Amino acid sequence: MKAVTCAITLAAAIATASTSIAYAQKKGLPPIVVGAVSSLTGPGASDASVQAAKIYFDSINEAGGIQGRHIEYRVIDDQMSPPQAAHAASELINDPRTVAIVGGSSALQCGINQERYAQANIFNLPGAGGDPACFSASHIAPLNTGPYVATATALTFAHQVLEHQRLCVVSPALPGMTEAFQKTARDWAKRTQVPEPSLDMYQLGESLQPIIERVTRRDCDAVIYTVPGGPAIEWVLSSRPAMPKVPVIMLTPAYTTQAAKALNAVGDDLYAMAEFDPWSSGSLQIMRWRQLLIAQNVETSALSQGGYLAARALVHALRGIQGPITRASVSAALSNMPPWRSGMMHQPFRVGTDGNRQLNRSALPMKLEAGKWRIAHTRWIRE
Repeated sequence: MKAVTCAITLAAAIATASTSIAYAQKKGLPPIVVGAVSSLTGPGASDASVQAAKIYFDSINEAGGIQGRHIEYRVIDDQMSPPQAAHAASELINDPRTVAIVGGSSALQCGINQERYAQANIFNLPGAGGDPACFSASHIAPLNTGPYVATATALTFAHQVLEHQRLCVVSPALPGMTEAFQKTARDWAKRTQVPEPSLDMYQLGESLQPIIERVTRRDCDAVIYTVPGGPAIEWVLSSRPAMPKVPVIMLTPAYTTQAAKALNAVGDDLYAMAEFDPWSSGSLQIMRWRQLLIAQNVETSALSQGGYLAARALVHALRGIQGPITRASVSAALSNMPPWRSGMMHQPFRVGTDGNRQLNRSALPMKLEAGKWRIAHTRWIRE
């Protein structure tokens, strides 16, 4: 009887959604246009974040949309190019229908576009922010912890939980990020009153052997590796012969099934910092997210979690708007939105521009064991 009831309920929901969308189309209600500037091509590119955001928006449309209007999602590739990133943002901003920019993943667009977002009073909620401006600009609020806070949580985990003393950080020498990683290491040492970790930078694409030799000579107790997933795999595979017993703590982009498979046979003490509830957990929120993504053949990863949560945060704000949904009303709703608990982040999230914003500043250590990522510590590490 229960199965029949569920089937009837599902059929009714589908019928209601179809009726709502048909009504909106019949009445000529315009779509709610949401944009994204994301690196879909170029070094370190991925479409996981925007795919997950789109899947969530599609589910909202199937349920009737917002105020009878469906969400139209426009994603523009910044190609990891500063001029293209500026052009993409301008294209979205200059379209008065665009109410917000949500769910993108880019290592450079925040710094390039932060001023024009503020001038246009439009909010950008990236699924994954990379450059330092993402975490300080007034109109940008990423859902992810980001590489700098995540590096600090990795250092805290290595020092306080694994009880290592000589800590080494290996980072990419990317424009605008070098100084941020230097500041992260310096501030962490000052805050914890321990010796400052060594920091070795290198250019992605160059031979790893010189930097492996340099880091090996430092006699590290643990290495924190801050580069995205693919290079992280390459680093571990290349450096393991020289440092077979040194723990390597990677950041969230390495917390993937691909990394688990690739690194399964190269030894113990491999970790990654999860910025959201582990995607392999059995919580109801994770199960709902996973079902949506698997149905569309999108990889379950931290990137797709970020895009999904960015879309959810926007919809949460949209549903609280009583009058017309416009750029101005959406920006006001996001700016004044009370702290929001997503069910997939350790802390409440708040966009606010009043100095009381609450971004994601926690990470949960994961350890690679027998080809699978498992929780390595019972508590979230917060910076």
